[in-house]
Amino acid sequence: MQRTQRGSVNAAEFFLAIAGGVSFAVMAGFTAWTTIAGSIFGGLFAAPFAAVLTKHAPTKVLLIIVGVPISGISAYTLWQTFA
Repeated sequence: MQRTQRGSVNAAEFFLAIAGGVSFAVMAGFTAWTTIAGSIFGGLFAAPFAAVLTKHAPTKVLLIIVGVPISGISAYTLWQTFA
């Protein structure tokens, strides 16, 4: 059961990534191919690093590493919007 569940989650993430990429290409126009290519190559190089990091780092540390910048960017965006 675990293996089937894991595979279905990976398949869903794959199709979600494809849909997001196609939507971005259609909305931004295919003239932004350098941005799309940069995202693809950046993901290719970042994925192995992220795999090693998530294997060795404690979950709480990873939550802080991800949560603090997201909260900071959100707070900054709200500040810019309402200021």
